[in-house]
Amino acid sequence: MEQATASSAVIALIIAVGFLSRRLGILRAGDERVLNGFVYFFAFPAFLFSKLAEIRFGPETLRFLAAGAAPIAALLSFLWLARVALGLSRDRFYLLAVGSVFGSLAFFGLPFIEVVLGPEEPVRLAVAMIAAVAPVTVGLVLVLLELYGLEGVSAGRAILDVLRKFSRNPLIISLALGVAVSLSGVGLPLFLGKTLELLGGAAAPVALFSLGVFLYGRRFGGLTQAAVLASLRLLFLPALTFLFAWWWDLGPAAREVAVLMNGTPIAVNMLVLSARYRFFEGKIAALILISTLGALFTMNLWVFLV
Repeated sequence: MEQATASSAVIALIIAVGFLSRRLGILRAGDERVLNGFVYFFAFPAFLFSKLAEIRFGPETLRFLAAGAAPIAALLSFLWLARVALGLSRDRFYLLAVGSVFGSLAFFGLPFIEVVLGPEEPVRLAVAMIAAVAPVTVGLVLVLLELYGLEGVSAGRAILDVLRKFSRNPLIISLALGVAVSLSGVGLPLFLGKTLELLGGAAAPVALFSLGVFLYGRRFGGLTQAAVLASLRLLFLPALTFLFAWWWDLGPAAREVAVLMNGTPIAVNMLVLSARYRFFEGKIAALILISTLGALFTMNLWVFLV
């Protein structure tokens, strides 16, 4: 627990340095786009590709991935039943669904896992979960937003639009290439592996620093409601994940990684999507703030409990 707390302090400090860079005028509004562009198009694709190429997808790994994906499906089913039984409005259902499934697996979960649990097996498991869960949850969120923004559009048309966007997404492309190399059993050439390792090594610190830059100067409203919504992502979903991991008898490392990855805060990219689709922009900004700060506490709590 002491190691996890110290590691979280490191993460919080990197975020704070990014925040102060804006406060002191070193960086200006909009500079985070350059940082995010580097991470999104270069650093994280290199990291994901190189790590996935090393993974061997055996029965144990597949069981671990199922333990990460099944709780998300169960939570969405629960929300849908609540909408039917309790008469939740369409808008409220969309907000609950998007706010609970679109976690920051790569930009927050991966750095946390690497710092707290170590750079070897835990990171490989985390990358495997990103490969299996992130494309599904991102695709689901995009479909929901398409349906929300274009009421009356068929689900089939929304799914086709999402697939077109996936075909140009650098993270999705790197995940697909990494899985292909892994399944082929062919290792990466030494020069390529070293290049990807150096480039990918910048992903975690730059992503956390950029998060601090992003948080500065934002207007946040409805913090109490955001805290209630964040509890789905930070408390309910990881608790559900722990039950699935225990039921399927995962090993200690796999169980811990699954719970932590499903306990990450909502993805920062959701702010861009909320603006594009005019989807509760103020509430999403507040949710990002509350879930990010809250995750520094709750994820340490899960390290201690699990």
